[in-house]
Amino acid sequence: MRKPLAAEPGPFGNVRIAGLLALLAAACFGMLLVRPMLANETRFLFLLWNLFLAWLPYVASIAATVVAGPATGRAIGAATGRAIGAARVVVVLALGALWLLFLPNSAYLTTDFIHLIAGRNRYVQDGEFGYLVWFDLILFFLFAWCGLMLSYISTRQFHRLVAVRFGRFAGWAFVSGVTLLAGYGVFLGRIVRLNSWDAWMRPMELIGSILGNLHWRGAAFSLLFSGWMAITYLFLYHLQEGER
Repeated sequence: MRKPLAAEPGPFGNVRIAGLLALLAAACFGMLLVRPMLANETRFLFLLWNLFLAWLPYVASIAATVVAGPATGRAIGAATGRAIGAARVVVVLALGALWLLFLPNSAYLTTDFIHLIAGRNRYVQDGEFGYLVWFDLILFFLFAWCGLMLSYISTRQFHRLVAVRFGRFAGWAFVSGVTLLAGYGVFLGRIVRLNSWDAWMRPMELIGSILGNLHWRGAAFSLLFSGWMAITYLFLYHLQEGER
């Protein structure tokens, strides 16, 4: 008999962890507010938008976990119970599609380090790097770390859902497939310059851009980020499990 579509609450889906994530996001926002006082310029405000997009898969995963949770204790008929169960599965699948569509945005934050490299001449004073480069390095790291944690936590939530429903092997197969797709999504976002909402706003243009960028460089880029995301996920997963 298959197990019901449910997920036991985990340490990365509770209020305490959500609060820590919010605190980390607030630190990112605070550093962006302080930066104009140090550099006399407003730069890198786009990081806030990128961080907002990185939060969407996390919100979708929490919503899916809540929807897939145990039913209420009220007595209901068998037919009504099946209808509710079917509706919950449909909602979870819809939330899963939304999560997968926006998941690359979490890992995308790590690619924003390219702006430090592209603007490295701004940090040179009298032939040496000024102190601003170190501030910006921490700034970008905090944003990337927040995106990394949002990516891991949301993936862990769906990993648990799939494993409970279909078994351990299916759970890890799911994570492997998602990691490959997310790596390719980062390529589409950073190199091809596509956005997540292009999937429904400009679907034909999206398909054309994908077909026009099927080459070994894109595959290498995608596999590089997929491998990095897989290593990160495995490390955090076993670190979490080892603490239990």
